[in-house]
Amino acid sequence: MTRPHLRTVTLACCLALPYITLKTYWAAGGRAGLADGYELADDFRQNGAPAALVWLERHGVDFTAVLALTGVALAFVLALRPPVRTLPSRLLLASAWAGTLLLPYGLLTALGAVLRDTAGGGPLTGWVVPAGAAAFVGIGTALGVAAWSRPRSTRN
Repeated sequence: MTRPHLRTVTLACCLALPYITLKTYWAAGGRAGLADGYELADDFRQNGAPAALVWLERHGVDFTAVLALTGVALAFVLALRPPVRTLPSRLLLASAWAGTLLLPYGLLTALGAVLRDTAGGGPLTGWVVPAGAAAFVGIGTALGVAAWSRPRSTRN
């Protein structure tokens, strides 16, 4: 991978750090950015999340933070290492390409927040949505750049 590609992956992954930190803080019981009385675990349960994910949330582990960390790790595995012999390269690349869908999701999240005007009294304060949108854009970009910049010989 070239230095510019590695810098892009690193900077894009840095966009995810506020989101990962915030979600971990919430899972540990923090309340900044949440409306009074709003509980993430209850929201997960009401939206049909599996009981295991609700249990994790109630015990300080946010699965979206874990998934974000997994995306960051995958981007760096693809960016920094030669083909991993123990894992099929195609599996890593397929996962990375699937993760690039976070890029349009992040852009649509940001656009939706602008169009909806976050002052509507939802469960999250106005600065939380940009942190999430930036994380989605960052992880999607990092995965795309890392997958695209792999030497052709390692893509098989």
